[in-house]
Amino acid sequence: MSQNIKNILFDLGGVIITLNKQQALDRFTAIGFPNIEAYLGESRQNGIFLEYEEGKINPDNFYKEFRRLAGNENIPSDDIDNGWLGFLVGIPPYKLKLIKELRKKYNVYLLSNTNPSVLKWASTKDFSPEGLPIQAYFDKCYLSFEIGCAKPDKEIFDFILSDSGMIPSETLFLDDGKANIEIGQKLGFETYLVNQDEDLRKVFTDKGLL
Repeated sequence: MSQNIKNILFDLGGVIITLNKQQALDRFTAIGFPNIEAYLGESRQNGIFLEYEEGKINPDNFYKEFRRLAGNENIPSDDIDNGWLGFLVGIPPYKLKLIKELRKKYNVYLLSNTNPSVLKWASTKDFSPEGLPIQAYFDKCYLSFEIGCAKPDKEIFDFILSDSGMIPSETLFLDDGKANIEIGQKLGFETYLVNQDEDLRKVFTDKGLL
């Protein structure tokens, strides 16, 4: 594989950032959102939460609809953002070092189903121990809410391939979502289904990419 790969395409949550879905559920429940389990999926959201991640509604309209569904017009926007951030446990320190090492040899991209609430945090110095925002670690970040669609829709892959010039057979795509990996395989990517607790250094070493 190492002779063919020129690009690495990372997912964010569950690959780089360790996730805790229950923590997000608890935070949204605590501020009064009913039946939150119906809206937060394993790798893709539903309802207004998916609309937010696909960029179909902006933050102000998301907050407004969230409050309407919760039956409380006084929920602070920061509390709603904090619910989203409940997904994020942290980044194992070695992963950002690994990304920097990979960028010496490969084009390294991010493809994430995410939203403005998460990006607002990730775009600050709080993202990393080095005080650098997420954008500092990738050649380009492809974000669902900016593109207008979300994995596993084929359209988001078509967009990034057109924009970046990546060739699927020259690209290793790492994601923790089975459906996302399956569409990646159909499109010709080299793929790897990530367990967030495994050591990615071993994955890249075993594949001859380090």
